[in-house]
Amino acid sequence: MSRNQLNIRVSDELEMAIDKKRIDLAATLKIIPTRSDVVRYALESYLQISLSESDADRRRSVDPKTDAAVKPK
Repeated sequence: MSRNQLNIRVSDELEMAIDKKRIDLAATLKIIPTRSDVVRYALESYLQISLSESDADRRRSVDPKTDAAVKPK
């Protein structure tokens, strides 16, 4: 499975909102997800699709204690 990279430009406000969401998610995930993770979660929600099966080997935040990928509920 190939992993393509998508580069996007965001405003300062959007970057701050993504970073705020990373901190908010850290409370439930027990780790701080990457910006890419937050964008993936948003796309999954907006597109109403699950990337967990089709994109299983992608880079995602990993719980350092268990080495298991984490995802918000």
